[in-house]
Amino acid sequence: MMQAFLADHGLESGALIKALFEPSLIALFVACVWHSVATHGASRTVREFVGGFTLTVLAESTGVLSGAYVYPGFEFYVLATPFVNPASWVALVYVLMEVSNRIVWGPRGVDPEHPGRSRRIHEGSPLLFGGGLLQTVALLACVDASLALMIDLVLDPLATIYNLWIWVPSAPEVHTVVAGTVQPFNFDALVWMTTPDNALADLWAPAFADGLRYPTRLLGIPLINFIAWWVFVFVYAAQFRFVETRREWTELRKTLVLWGLVLVDWPILAFLLITPNL
Repeated sequence: MMQAFLADHGLESGALIKALFEPSLIALFVACVWHSVATHGASRTVREFVGGFTLTVLAESTGVLSGAYVYPGFEFYVLATPFVNPASWVALVYVLMEVSNRIVWGPRGVDPEHPGRSRRIHEGSPLLFGGGLLQTVALLACVDASLALMIDLVLDPLATIYNLWIWVPSAPEVHTVVAGTVQPFNFDALVWMTTPDNALADLWAPAFADGLRYPTRLLGIPLINFIAWWVFVFVYAAQFRFVETRREWTELRKTLVLWGLVLVDWPILAFLLITPNL
């Protein structure tokens, strides 16, 4: 029915999804930044959103340049990654942390003086596991990551169907994205349409016999993608939540510590999650 409706109005589903994808996710990012500033303040917002955005840009660009996948045809890029990818990732993690607080603590997770705001761990919400701070942070981050994984299990197969990104192997026995693989019907900007040839791809090449990468697939997506989603969200959420518990730290120190951790996370997580040939 939807296909018929679109056809009657001269539209095609792939083109429509592609056209709506970037502006809708940019709107989500702006809305989450606005909500965070209004409820948590500018310092925490800058710390959280810049940190998450940077981690995603570096990790995703490493994946593209290593030859694992491409993001073809978007309008706005940061390095090798569409702007909307890190923007939507950090916005989603922000929303999920707010939701996780309410799931774990219920009404106790909401600041009674500001109903729209989640309590931070040190602002009155009880610690779990007999008062263990690290255990509480780990549990909340686990909930964050698990919720993110459930969303990714729905979004990634749809995104792959509509060529919002393309994993290798892109065709039988073709272990790179080559010219002609991408169907251009739903792209205006003809960029990142093939696997880039660069030193980073050469660095990772010995890890994959005969060029084959990630043979284990779930819903048509490499299993490592879903593992990476869970790990990245868990690590970032745990680090951010821990930093926010440091009442004795200045805002500047919290920011520098979180951003420093992001720069440490990037090469370690990228190596651990791109290299395994699952």
